[in-house]
Amino acid sequence: MINQVFTVCNIEELDDQTMQRLHSLGIHNNSNMTVIRFFPLHGPVIVEVDHQQIGIRYKVFKLLAGEDI
Repeated sequence: MINQVFTVCNIEELDDQTMQRLHSLGIHNNSNMTVIRFFPLHGPVIVEVDHQQIGIRYKVFKLLAGEDI
């Protein structure tokens, strides 16, 4: 999973506030994000988007990745 690249999908399924925050950080549908680190116990996931590392909730990551992790 580490260094795996995911294409963002399903961003419109998030609540408006989270979606706006992700847009301001450069995360949009069809953006590529690389997993840098998973924290234990479903903690935050560190992803890299456009050479910027961002921590997002595990639940949000699962939705954006569109896969059953």
